[in-house]
Amino acid sequence: MGWIKIGVFVLGVLLGSMLNSFISWWPQEQTGSGPQAVCPHCGYAWQGLEKISLWGLLFSRGRCQYCGDRVPLRYILVELFTGILFVLAFTRGKGPVDLIRLLVFVLLLVPLFFIDLKHHRLPNILTLPGIGLGLLLSAGLGQIKSAIIGALTGGGLLFIVALVTRGGLGMGDAKLQAMVGAFLGLRAMLISLTIGVLLGGVVGLLLLALQVKGRKDMIPYGPFLITGALLVSLVIVTG
Repeated sequence: MGWIKIGVFVLGVLLGSMLNSFISWWPQEQTGSGPQAVCPHCGYAWQGLEKISLWGLLFSRGRCQYCGDRVPLRYILVELFTGILFVLAFTRGKGPVDLIRLLVFVLLLVPLFFIDLKHHRLPNILTLPGIGLGLLLSAGLGQIKSAIIGALTGGGLLFIVALVTRGGLGMGDAKLQAMVGAFLGLRAMLISLTIGVLLGGVVGLLLLALQVKGRKDMIPYGPFLITGALLVSLVIVTG
């Protein structure tokens, strides 16, 4: 079992390196070129094991072998977190379909987390197909009714909040929570939403108290919602 978990972690790291390419590519997606693993400093196209930032951290001191500049911490975190989350999903999954559901959920949430953190955007290219995939996989588990209600409730609640706050939350957050509901169902979605709201409130108050952010500064809410969804799906036992 230990060796299997190591293999699952390595798979997560490998897929995390692909997610890094997508995260870097997404803001320039209109250029037409597909996601590529390139150095963010010099544009050198990494080859083979160079694409894996954790490998570079171990054997190249975390630097691009072409220009020598340090690879951003985000690249390493994406791979590390994806590997760890894959192991948690492997441990938590109850059967093949449930395991696939959790792994797909991770592969959607990780890039959404880092893209929203940097660009304050939650791309439709991930959230909208994610809603469909969540409903499909939930149907495979015999949980389609809860998934549909969860998607409508999660998306509907944040859609109303977005309208009322006039920009306090974005429509991307509503689509994200609809995706969470499609994957987790109504009950788990509501628990994850509660955790996300509490986390966002506490962190927001701390940033204001420490004067890291001002009252008019935008704080992306997606990472808090995603953290709540990951905790509920992979860590917290909800029944």
